[in-house]
Amino acid sequence: MTSNLAYGYWEVSIEKSGRVKLPTALLRALPEDERKAFYVTHGFGEHIMLWSEKAYKEQMDYLNSLDRNLIQVKRYRNAFMRNTACLECDAQDRIVIPKPLMEQYAIQKEIVLLLDNGRIEMWNCQKYHEKFDMSPEELEALNEQIHMGRYQQEKEASDELS
Repeated sequence: MTSNLAYGYWEVSIEKSGRVKLPTALLRALPEDERKAFYVTHGFGEHIMLWSEKAYKEQMDYLNSLDRNLIQVKRYRNAFMRNTACLECDAQDRIVIPKPLMEQYAIQKEIVLLLDNGRIEMWNCQKYHEKFDMSPEELEALNEQIHMGRYQQEKEASDELS
């Protein structure tokens, strides 16, 4: 699969040094030219973000479109780019996650990798399951709320207040 729509979920082990072998299925879900280099940054939540070069460029294009003279924009940019690094896969498709990010997000032995269109969320396995595990009934109720437009209506109301 080499379309722009790439999704997947994997639980993998991480070495103490922060080295992670990216699953072959994850890499195959990405376009061939986006499989060897990634940018690692802070996530938007309790996870690390691993971006393909294309996805990272899109994010930086957006950040570069914002007015850097606004204090909140500057705060966000600086926080987002703190500890950002470009990582290249070795011959065995492994990358090394920077130690400050591993410590801040409690990345230890087992991690969850969640691929969403060139963006890979990297979670502490336990935190991921605490946050996202749902019973079938909870998932059904949330599905109904989303498909009834509840969250879209909330977004529109919020946008009107802005």
